[in-house]
Amino acid sequence: MLILPILNKNRIMNVELRIKDASKIKKDVRYEDTNESEIIVNKEKFTESIFATSKDGKAPIDFIRSKSILYPRNFLITTKKQDRNNYDIYELTQPPKKVSDGFDELYSKAITDLRKEIPGKQNRGRYVSFEDLGIDKDITDDKISTLQKTIKGRKDNDFGEQLKEAGVLDLQEKIEFFNHFECKVLSDSIVPEESLQETLTALSSINTRDYRNLKKYYKMAKANTDVFMKISFINKILYDKPLTIVHTNKQKQLVKKKEETDYAKVA
Repeated sequence: MLILPILNKNRIMNVELRIKDASKIKKDVRYEDTNESEIIVNKEKFTESIFATSKDGKAPIDFIRSKSILYPRNFLITTKKQDRNNYDIYELTQPPKKVSDGFDELYSKAITDLRKEIPGKQNRGRYVSFEDLGIDKDITDDKISTLQKTIKGRKDNDFGEQLKEAGVLDLQEKIEFFNHFECKVLSDSIVPEESLQETLTALSSINTRDYRNLKKYYKMAKANTDVFMKISFINKILYDKPLTIVHTNKQKQLVKKKEETDYAKVA
């Protein structure tokens, strides 16, 4: 599973990211002509393509798009085999259009995560860093300020041309891309920020691998929070609502109360 660590109300929350429209259509099956951990687009297989040997993090989504140019249909993903050597099968709709390399790599990570899923097993968590993906680079305070000024006072959502003229249409496109993901807080994994800080202080003098990993995790959570809050704020500017995350079977909106004040200073 893909895990996005973020900070909220002095707690570190681990948010699971999944593609919303990934629908499991078959369970515990096996076909002679289909291997485990496969992507199938218009009968073309990822493992038999040149993309399979690529070290590019965007290879999965590049493969899907390249095999969908003429016929953009739904595609299939098989998981890894379980104990009985069978696997599950997911069906997904076409990925959103490209908005940046970083978002493409995030989508590819989500595809790979499905391919590495082992049915019936507790699957390995894989951290996501917005900073490492470069998603933070184009979501700047200046662009958010311009976005606010561009649509200020408008009562409709038909502002595409104005955003394009102002050079911030890409912000709307990035939000639409990110909204293809479902965000779900893993409630059992919430860590009080103060507790983590105390642990880091206690381990700092020995500088072990555990200390370095925890320090990296904390830094990642803080960086992810900055980007996530910006994405959420942009969503609120455009659609009058922040991003929604699923939390213990209830939907909650993750936006700091001071956020609008903070961005008002930028504007």
